Amino acid sequence: MKFIRNKSLVLAAALGAAALTVNPVAQLPAAYGATSVNVNVNQTNISNGVDWLHGADSLIYAEGRGRSGGKGVSMARLAAITDAQRHLLGTIKGVQIDSETLMEDLIIEKDTVRAKINGLLRGAQIVEEYPIDNDEYVVKMAVPLYGVNGSLASVVVPEIMDRGTPAPFPTVSSSAISQSEAQSIRSAHYTGVIVNADGMEMSPTFSPVIYDTDGRAIYGVDNLQYDVVIEKGMVDYADNLSGARADGRAGNNPLVINAVEVRGGQNSVNKVNAVVSVEDANKILLANEGNDMLDDTSVVFVK
Repeated sequence: MKFIRNKSLVLAAALGAAALTVNPVAQLPAAYGATSVNVNVNQTNISNGVDWLHGADSLIYAEGRGRSGGKGVSMARLAAITDAQRHLLGTIKGVQIDSETLMEDLIIEKDTVRAKINGLLRGAQIVEEYPIDNDEYVVKMAVPLYGVNGSLASVVVPEIMDRGTPAPFPTVSSSAISQSEAQSIRSAHYTGVIVNADGMEMSPTFSPVIYDTDGRAIYGVDNLQYDVVIEKGMVDYADNLSGARADGRAGNNPLVINAVEVRGGQNSVNKVNAVVSVEDANKILLANEGNDMLDDTSVVFVK
């Protein structure tokens, strides 16, 4: 993983407020005002925020309101689009990339990232719009989290991953699990894994890690294919166990593992990573031997 670590980052954050204030519509083309509302997206009740609960179809939403000052509905609509893009930018800045990095950190540090984010905002989809009166307009817009083109992942993943060969998953520790139980796991033909961290206040992130209680990382971005992470991310998130089963990503015969805790990284307290027992970690690795479910990112976290 390519971690974004710059000793001048704190200074840049303190002094570079202007650099953070991206004007997403400074070069807005006139044709943008005719954006179609007929797009195929998931409608949710989120006005401003990230919907992490739809896996590869998850979206970042923002609502904007605009007034024309008596200049007509079209001007009010354009002002609402500008406001929605501003809210989208604020939400994107707060997205957790890993346990120690926010999207805002990348925006501060890299001009290329900032330019790509501006492109995402200009290409944001309108999913709902309506006038309140002749002088006020409401627009709800969305940007996809995942996907090869036009997604936040298409900006983030090149910053945290290399295109090289993924690192192999750890080997199974034979001393941590009995031979009979190992045989049972191998013969069960599990289709995926659900890590149940219900009630532990887990926060979603682009790059979560599954650790065991000995500190061994058994699943992380370094183990995965670059294109897969862009297209659908590392995990799906669910609010409860029944939702995780219904999600489908872990298949019809998932291995369900209860997390021991959720934790941050070495230098953070952001609760984005799952910790499981050493025995359960080896169960996951054994199950993976039979069907490569980890390679396929057939993983769901209950948060």
